[in-house]
Amino acid sequence: HPWQRGGDGFCLYRPDAEKYGDKIAVGVDAKDGYVAIHGWKEVSAEPGVDFCKRLADAGCTAIIYTDIACDGAMKGTNLGLYRTLAKEVPGVAFTASGGISSEAELLELKKMGTAAAILGKSLYTGALDLARCVQLVQE
Repeated sequence: HPWQRGGDGFCLYRPDAEKYGDKIAVGVDAKDGYVAIHGWKEVSAEPGVDFCKRLADAGCTAIIYTDIACDGAMKGTNLGLYRTLAKEVPGVAFTASGGISSEAELLELKKMGTAAAILGKSLYTGALDLARCVQLVQE
């Protein structure tokens, strides 16, 4: 059946995912390893890594994954999580989001094959310089 549907309301039409997959990035927000829903107010029973596997199986090729426990905290991102995603969900271009606050983290994300990183608070507080970050990841 072309529809990928779960009891949680997740639904992705496989032919659309196959046709537009390289033009669509799905956002996954998670807290303590579980998918956050309803504007981060609730946490589902589904582990974020498992949900990413379902998305990949449905044809999704790009995922923006935000660890909301780290987001805006300026205490670093969850590098272990992104290592796990790279290992367990191959073939998906992951964008790391949430807590990235150092050049060393950007370099480590690049090293593990993360496709991109979203920088927020670290830029507007001046902890990171955008031009320097771009230079680092393009070397």
